[in-house]
Formats: sequence, structure tokens, C-alpha cells
Amino acid sequence: MAVATYGSENYYAVLSSRRGALQRPLQIALIAGDFVALLLSYFVASNLYRLLVAEQDSSVGAGLVVAAVFVTISYFQGIYDHHRLLNAVWQLRKTLAIWIISLTILAVEAFLLKSSADLSRGTTLLFAATGGVALGGLRVLWRSALNSSYARGRLVDRKVVLLSLKPLDFTSSRFKDLRKHGFNVVRHFVLRPSEAGWDHEIRDIVRQARAADVEEYLLVIDWDEMPLLQKVSQHLRMVPQPIRLLPDFPIADLVSRPFQPVSGTVAIEIQRAPLTVFERAQKRCLDVGLASVALLLLAPLLATAAVMIKLDSRGNVIFKQSRRGFNGKPFQIWKFRSMTVAENGHTVTQATKSDTRVTRVGRMLRRTSIDELPQLWNVLRGEMSLVGPRPHALAHDNYYDQLISNYVYRHHMKPGLTGWAQVNGFRGETPTIDLMEKRVEYDVWYVSNWSIWLDIRIILKTALALIHQEAY
Repeated sequence: MAVATYGSENYYAVLSSRRGALQRPLQIALIAGDFVALLLSYFVASNLYRLLVAEQDSSVGAGLVVAAVFVTISYFQGIYDHHRLLNAVWQLRKTLAIWIISLTILAVEAFLLKSSADLSRGTTLLFAATGGVALGGLRVLWRSALNSSYARGRLVDRKVVLLSLKPLDFTSSRFKDLRKHGFNVVRHFVLRPSEAGWDHEIRDIVRQARAADVEEYLLVIDWDEMPLLQKVSQHLRMVPQPIRLLPDFPIADLVSRPFQPVSGTVAIEIQRAPLTVFERAQKRCLDVGLASVALLLLAPLLATAAVMIKLDSRGNVIFKQSRRGFNGKPFQIWKFRSMTVAENGHTVTQATKSDTRVTRVGRMLRRTSIDELPQLWNVLRGEMSLVGPRPHALAHDNYYDQLISNYVYRHHMKPGLTGWAQVNGFRGETPTIDLMEKRVEYDVWYVSNWSIWLDIRIILKTALALIHQEAY
């Protein structure tokens, strides 16, 4: 009789245990699905390559290695968390990034173990394509299958009641994505201020929540109204379900940051480390892959530019200048020489639009940004990245560091060939402090909001900008 009663704790304990019992096999099934899909993709790629080239691929274990690495990284990155299964865009982005990392690990392993001769390059390339398509297709199938009312009620969504002290705008970003993240709001109640208290009102809310099989309560109360929050919490002690507080915008930024236990309390991370190991691996893979391809494809152009510089004026073809990189570590940046001077001391004058120091060939190189291409070598050496805050001469670093408070924050990430500031119009000469402050503002935003997709977006915008814009 107690289990059949909506108000009993046993009923909700059984409900939660059933839900957990359903979710765990689902997670295992999704992991197994990815693993099997990748093995089948490798089998298809291997046989397709054998049919096309009549070459037998003996590296059968490559598919096993990549599949195991992929599902392991995916598990620890939360790919299979039930509340993220319906977020298709997040799933596809994360899956593609992990897929690239997994293939890179395969290549590194083959190199270190000196087994690259046994690894068919053709099969690997086909596997990269077939595996990517298979993983993307599975995500589409997940979304279709889990969108059913049965799956939402038992596997994905958590039925919740939303309590607030005022009407809410459900079109705002704060609430419209609740369903996407696994919260199915079945009731919304607005608590009105009352001298008599909320006893009767809360009891009515609890009664309706029990009738709807609600599993959680979400409170939308501003954190500066702590007395009211404490009163609501006391009234809700009669329910055995979890009660969660959605923070307001100022607090949301704080509590979204990582934290770690310290002496019985927690320490919240106000300033994050530049990038995690996984994020650095993503960025490095993108840098090495694109920089290597670019150097190979642009080799004739680079050789032609070098010859033209040598014939046009005296001096070295490559101009090297001291810059600061990650954590302020100095390095020598490479550029095609485009001026008659090679300033690299305590005083460095920025190039202007009609600068007489620029050579004839140098003007053409600067206008097309070809003079920056030798920095691809800095990228391969690990001193720079394809995308990041543009490095400045040491003289300019020392000058602006004294005038702009956030200037040093640019060194929290490797400098780049291009950057968020450059694709937003802050490129070239900065004759005023206001312009440099604006550039620094964009650079700081990039460092704080980095993602591999932001890098790809900046690279594409840079390519388009080079077609329509001219530098000097």
C-alpha cells in the first residue's frame, strides 16, 4: 500500500532505481554501438581499398586500437551522458574532435612502434571517412530514437517542476535549452508574496508534482533574495526529490567554473589554465596538420617569393625578429623580408601605409600577406599556432604592457598567424592606444572562449578576408 501511494518515499526510490537501471544499459549499448560501428567501418575501408588497389591490408589491429581509443575518450568527455544525447550539435562537434584525436593517436603509435609499414595509408584514409560517416549517422539515429515519448519519459528527460517568484521568459537562453539538456518541465508555479506564508500553496504544488511523477524541483530565485530562498527550501523539505537552484546570470558565470575541494569547502577557479591536455592536443593536431599541408602546397610560391626578394634588394630573404610566445617565452618569428631595415631592438617603428622603408617586392608581399607564410615553420616548431593573439615586437610588448591592464593576458596562449582580433578588423597598424585596447579586448575574449571550432571559423574567415582585403 505504501509503494502505491504517490506521497511515499519508497515509490520515488523505486522510480529512480528503475530509471537508473534503464539508463546504464543504454549507455553500455551506445558505447558498444560506436565500437562495433568503427570495427565495421575499418572492415569496409580495408576491403574497399583491396578491391580498388588489389593490395591486402595486414594491419587488422588498427581498427581495434582506434575504436578502443575513441570510446574511451568519448566516455570520459561525457559523450554518453544521458542528458547530452539529444544535443545533436554538441554531439557532432565533440565526436568529430575525438575522432580526429583518435586517428592522430593511431598515426603516432605506428610511428613510435615502427609499424607504419604495416599500416596501409589508403585504408587509413578510407577509414577516416567511413568511420566519421558511421559515427555521425549513429548520432542522427540516437536523436530519432530518443525523441520518442517512451524514450524521453524513461531514458532521457527528467520530469521537473519549476518554481519562481515572478513570471519567466521561456524564450530566453536561460530556459529554452532546458529540454535539450534533459529537463522536461511539466509544471511551472509562480510563488506570490504572502503574509500568511506559503504553506498551503507549497502543499498544493507538491500534490500536483506527485500526480505528475515529478523527479526534481528547479528553483529560479535570484541569489540576492537568500531569505526567500531559505523559506522555500524549508517548505520543500517534505519532498524526497532533489531540489536544484538555477543561478542568476552573475552567479551562473561563477558556478560554471571548475572547482576543487579544499579543507572541507571548495575553491572556485576564477582564472582557468590556458588549455587542458585534451584541448592542447586538439589545437596541436590542427596546427601540425594544416601547416604541413600548407607548406607542401605553397612550396612553389615560397620559392618564387624568395627569389624575387633576393633579386629586388640586398639582404637576407628571411627576416627574424624577437617576439614573446606562450607564458612570455621569447622566440624568433620568421617572415619574408619586406623592408630595407631589420629592426629588432628596443625601438621598432610600426609599418605605415606609405612607408618608404618597404621594398617594391615587399609591398606586394605585404599586400597579399605572403610575407607571413614563413611563420608556418614557427607553427611546426611549436612556437606559434595557426590561430592566436598576434605576437608583437618586444619593444611594443614592453610599451603596451605598461598602458593596457589586460595586455599580458595575451600570453596565456601561443601567438598565432591570425587571430580573432584580425578577422574582426583589427589588423595592421595601431597608431592609437584605443585601437590597441580594442585588439587586446578581442584577444582576451579569444583566450577565454577558445574552442577548436572557433579556430576553424577564424581560419575560414581569414581566408575570405585575404581575398577582399589588403594589408600594408
